[in-house]
Amino acid sequence: MLTEVSKRPVRLLLCSILLVFLSSCVAKDNAQALPDAANTPGDRPSQLIAVDAPGEAQSPSSPPDGDFLSPQEAKPAPSAETEATGTVSVIRAAGESEGKSEQESEQEAFSSSDSDGTIRLAFCGDILLSDHVLSAYDRAGNAGGILDDVLLQAGRDADLFIANEEFPFGTGGVPAPNKQFTFRVPPERSAIFKELGIDLVTLANNHSLDYGRSCLQETLDALDRVSIDYIGAGSNLSRAMERKTYCIKGKTIGFLAASRVIPEFSWNASKDQPGLFTTYDPTALIEEIRRAEDTCDFTVVYLHWGLERHTEPEAYQIELAKQYIDAGADLVIGAHPHVLQPVQTYRNVPIAYSLGNYLFGSSIPETMLLLADLSPDGGLRLSKIPASAVAGKTVSTGEETVLFERP
Repeated sequence: MLTEVSKRPVRLLLCSILLVFLSSCVAKDNAQALPDAANTPGDRPSQLIAVDAPGEAQSPSSPPDGDFLSPQEAKPAPSAETEATGTVSVIRAAGESEGKSEQESEQEAFSSSDSDGTIRLAFCGDILLSDHVLSAYDRAGNAGGILDDVLLQAGRDADLFIANEEFPFGTGGVPAPNKQFTFRVPPERSAIFKELGIDLVTLANNHSLDYGRSCLQETLDALDRVSIDYIGAGSNLSRAMERKTYCIKGKTIGFLAASRVIPEFSWNASKDQPGLFTTYDPTALIEEIRRAEDTCDFTVVYLHWGLERHTEPEAYQIELAKQYIDAGADLVIGAHPHVLQPVQTYRNVPIAYSLGNYLFGSSIPETMLLLADLSPDGGLRLSKIPASAVAGKTVSTGEETVLFERP
């Protein structure tokens, strides 16, 4: 039998065992309440990163006057790969190859809103229905001989398709003296423009009067017969300066055109004389842009400017573009160099300095169809379908690529 003194160590031992048991139970409960973060990453609080949600993006502040900012520079993204495509850089988000790219998601978002009022404008550069182009058309018997299905459908599907007509339609007149290249196309060929889906042409260029004023009038008549509108030239200065306005899906869109390239002063339209609207002195065009602000939701200015075969804009192009945008232009489009020039921005307004040749001679190494999507809430997205031409036929060479986007 144990005495009272001999029992004390036993009691102490039993108490110690009990305390150890209770401590282990508490530790186990705590472990179940707080899972191991290393083994359950989905349950731990995520690190929060500030991002611009679609439709709520904080648009970058406009660059200072005089700065040209590519849209990609305006939207830097961590861990991004930048790929240069011609004169425009495209930012690809890291890991976009797994599943849909950011660009594809944006395109789907725009497409889904198409039924909600998104307006699509298509723009191309110089068109000359040359012998090469007409031969390709005649061989096929339709427009499929000069444009592939992708480009043909894109032009037709647009709410408006705008081109630079780099020639007159006509049979009369005499060639302009001391001019290396003079163009003229039979008036009945104007039906090709309709087949391409063209709605509006600019005639403000250095070839519209290649065969004189009588041939210019034939051009206007030929376009009227196939219901294609024109800007930048007319029977007098008032008509040449006239803005063409369209109401599309509740938006009013205005188009103006002028040339900074003519072979001689007499090509200018006057009060009583047919001719072109020119912008050597930009005052008149700036005033027309300001007037458009009173009635138009969106104003496009199409210029003929620059130097042939130069892939960068001249200083005067940059300066004029700034003045047009300061006056209220929402998009500036250019042609004449026969090659592509950069797409840049000023005050968050895009400028496509030159769209190059679209349909012209036998071959075109590089060109594009430019697409502008106007969302109902005032957003703007520019994209391109790259293309080239062989044997008089222009074909797409890649997928539609976003160049610029402004919420």
